[in-house]
Amino acid sequence: MTLLAVENLVTWFRDRTTGEEVRACDGVSLTLGAGEIVGLVGESGCGKSTLGRSIVGLERPRSGRIVYKGVDLLTLSTREQRKARRSVQFIFQDPYSSLSSRQTIGEAIDEALVINGEGNAKARTARTGELLDAVGLTPQMATRYAREMSGGQRQRVCIARSLAADPEVLICDEPVSSLDVSIRAQIMNLFLKLRDEMGMSCLLIAHDLAVVRQAAKRVYVMYLGRIVEEGASRDVYADPAHPYTQSLISAVPDPNPDIERERPHIILKGELPSPVNPPSGCRFRTRCPSAVDVCATPPPLRTPNPGQIAACHFAPERASAA
Repeated sequence: MTLLAVENLVTWFRDRTTGEEVRACDGVSLTLGAGEIVGLVGESGCGKSTLGRSIVGLERPRSGRIVYKGVDLLTLSTREQRKARRSVQFIFQDPYSSLSSRQTIGEAIDEALVINGEGNAKARTARTGELLDAVGLTPQMATRYAREMSGGQRQRVCIARSLAADPEVLICDEPVSSLDVSIRAQIMNLFLKLRDEMGMSCLLIAHDLAVVRQAAKRVYVMYLGRIVEEGASRDVYADPAHPYTQSLISAVPDPNPDIERERPHIILKGELPSPVNPPSGCRFRTRCPSAVDVCATPPPLRTPNPGQIAACHFAPERASAA
């Protein structure tokens, strides 16, 4: 069952210096099912964070739909949106700046419980302990300050604070990018635990395909404001159809040094084009090693495997030919 659907979402900004419009999200669509973990990947500057912030109301889209449980959130009043979006929470990238240095961990979570309508102080204290336990911390940590905790512990606190609203959806913006490699797997396993024990749905935003591979059932690949490929993780990782996805996967190191030494690597040339004036047609064509003249026209959506879609003139159509 589809719990959250983003349909042709457009979020542009006006550059304060030049007055030009930055096309951060330019017609993006994706779906998130109940109890599902979905990955959204792409390099920095492609619009991933803007999409996540638009979903939770931190940015105002220009057009499109954000449908939660059959209701388009963008058609609701401000009060109705605020109430509905309690069920869709956001976890920020940096756990070091997400928590106040003046609050204890318990106070940070207590504040979230008050905002979400829990008026009984004793009940809030008990709930704070439950939330800390749910994310792998002890209730005794409620008296500590963020500066006394590691990065991984801080991110767990941020997750616990988001759970205070009893959400059904977590939008996680690069939740492990600022953490040590040894801690990343623990946080990703925590998302799997939340899904299994609480039925939580998660949209995991990352620039590294290796990060979401552990947890995501499906994955969307985003480039310069648009989705260029989507599908089951096993298909996208094993048989990427879009050249951009292929380049991202080639950048993921293999743990076997012999395989890593011999396997091909795709080195992209040039910088990410400006979202103010993106290339016509396929937006990846200015960096694609396979680009030809036809790539200046809008690419068709091809189906390499059932449920897998790639926006590329040269992606195979194996599924439709079967």
